[in-house]
Parts: sequence; structure tokens; C-alpha cells
Amino acid sequence: MKLFLFRHRFYFLPFIIIWAGLGLLQLLFTQNFIILHVNHYWSPFADVFFKWMTFVGDGAFVLIAGLLATLYSYRLGLKIVLSFAITSIFVQFLKRIVFTEIYRPPKVLSALLPQLHKVDGVDLYYFNSFPSGHTTAAFALFTILALESKSPVLKVLLLLPPLLVAYSRMYLLAHFLGDVFLGSFLGISFSVIVYYYLNQFWQSQSNPKLGGGLIKYL
Repeated sequence: MKLFLFRHRFYFLPFIIIWAGLGLLQLLFTQNFIILHVNHYWSPFADVFFKWMTFVGDGAFVLIAGLLATLYSYRLGLKIVLSFAITSIFVQFLKRIVFTEIYRPPKVLSALLPQLHKVDGVDLYYFNSFPSGHTTAAFALFTILALESKSPVLKVLLLLPPLLVAYSRMYLLAHFLGDVFLGSFLGISFSVIVYYYLNQFWQSQSNPKLGGGLIKYL
């Protein structure tokens, strides 16, 4: 596993640096202070951009990506779908069973809500805040893609979309930093486990299974 992590250091190292920095930020400032700071810096362009960017962390988007991946590789498609399924089940367990009393920004900041910037066409939710499902799903998807990539540059670039999804959840008043902070960690962790052990399993088989993709039959 250590060799595996080192091989993909161009994805993991930037994430660890950013994640540690955000952890320090949460030690210095409250969740309310951070979300209010994010909300203060808005623009019409950012409204449109983050309104649509957040859908990259939607379950439907990830599943479609997984299905499209099967055109080129059954194995890649299975890794994407399986990592998403496991993370989604775990996140929903945390949201609905463990952390049911952790509320979203619109409820916590209800007294300030009329003065806060809100994006047109985006519904506000009040419950089941911790952790962020969209963030978890986005990191699950792009971690698999980064692990599959052999290019160090592409590995670094593939970290950008899930980070933007995480920020979009705060920008849209859907989650606090703590919600996306844990979500990112869960998404990466489960994807690494799925990717590593599926590869180990396939390498142990004398007859390769799920080789190729649907496109070879078209």
C-alpha cells in the first residue's frame, strides 16, 4: 500500500497539503465565520458557475460517468460505481443515523438568512448536513480517475473538479466547511480501498476478467 500511495503522490500530496490547511483554518475560525466569509465574496459569474458545478457531485452524474467508463473498460466502470455506492451508503448512514442533529447553514444562520446572498433557482435545505454527499461523491469519482491516470500533470488537474464541487456546496449555503472537509476524506479513502483491492483481486486471477469495454462490440 505504501508503494501504491507513493506512485500516486501527485494526487495525494496536494490533497494532503490542502486538507491540512483547511483543518488548521477550522482550528482558528468557527464554521459560521468561514461560511459567512465565503458568502460575502460572490459574483454573477460565480452564481452561474457554482450552480452548475455542484452537479458534478450529484449521484446521477457519477453513475453516468461510471456507465460511460464501461465503454472503454469494464474494470474502470466497476471501480467508479462500486466506490460511489459504498461512499453513498456510508454517508447516508452518518447523515441520517449518527449526526442527525447537525444542521445546514440556512437553519443555523436563520437569523441572518434574509441578509445572506442566495443563488436564484437553488433550493435551501436545513437538515442532514454532515458530511457533504456531493463532495464525497465527487472525490470518489475523480480519485478513481486520478489513480487510473499515468500522467502526473493529469493527476494534479483531476484534483481541481472535486475541490470546486466542495467549494460550491459552501457557496450555495448547502454545507459548512466541516461537512465538505470530512466528505473529501471519505471520498478519497473509500476509492483508494476499492481501487487497490479490486486490482489486487484481478491480478490474482489466472484468467483475466472484465477486460476491455463495451466499445469493442460496437
